Amino acid sequence: MLAHGRDALLTLAGRSRIQALNDVNGWHVDTWEMDEAAVDAAVDVYAAVLAGGATDAVLALLGETGLDLNKYLIDEDEDKEDITRADLTELTAAASLAAVPGYDVDMMRMPNVPKMSRRKSESGLDITVISLRDDLADDVDLQDGERLTIVSVKHSVSGSAGGMRWKLVDSLSERELSHPYMTSQLRVLNGQLLQEGHTRTSAARIYYFMRDFPRHDAVSLFAVGVVDPDLKDNLAHHVELLPDVGKSDRTFRMILLPGIRTVHERCP
Repeated sequence: MLAHGRDALLTLAGRSRIQALNDVNGWHVDTWEMDEAAVDAAVDVYAAVLAGGATDAVLALLGETGLDLNKYLIDEDEDKEDITRADLTELTAAASLAAVPGYDVDMMRMPNVPKMSRRKSESGLDITVISLRDDLADDVDLQDGERLTIVSVKHSVSGSAGGMRWKLVDSLSERELSHPYMTSQLRVLNGQLLQEGHTRTSAARIYYFMRDFPRHDAVSLFAVGVVDPDLKDNLAHHVELLPDVGKSDRTFRMILLPGIRTVHERCP
């Protein structure tokens, strides 16, 4: 679950206005054209996440000893523009999901936000959302409403969105989401479910998502591309070239974030 910035992310989710577009080769396509207020809300989410749950009282008491905790939490001297934008856009993508019924923010996991160090990117799934009942034994198959959602998020500040779209599609390919890789990811998620209080037999059912993965009816894949509005037409063109994915639940979401090329300057 999202430990830090939850309330701020829900505020951003309330500003999400997702517009469905025509499907392309088996992909559901939609878009969110953010306004400046939504960008401000996204920056607020990132600031709350970086704050790491430290309260004003804790900051003040440590400050009396000469320790500026925020200096280390925010790590402002070490941040890189691309890492800051990656964190911000992943949080924005999460808010776009939280705005839709069925994607509970408390069931989201974002292991790489914020990066443990803003000097380098981490590997792993950007966002996962798990809906799994806790009252069923391990010999009960997946039921209606139980779902695994995997989200890949990328952004571009170049003059074309073609490379970003290609990387998004590749990140959700069966080559990248191979059975060995996904099994290792589910092992981590199984452990997290146990830590959160799920029963061992219930948490074990997470591996049922592997059957016919990623074409299982209970698996959804999201590719989220974030660009400046000046690339709207360019991205829309490249989305029209999405490969045919046949029978699978896949969404390509275009998020148009004004000022993305310099948004890092507005972040902590």
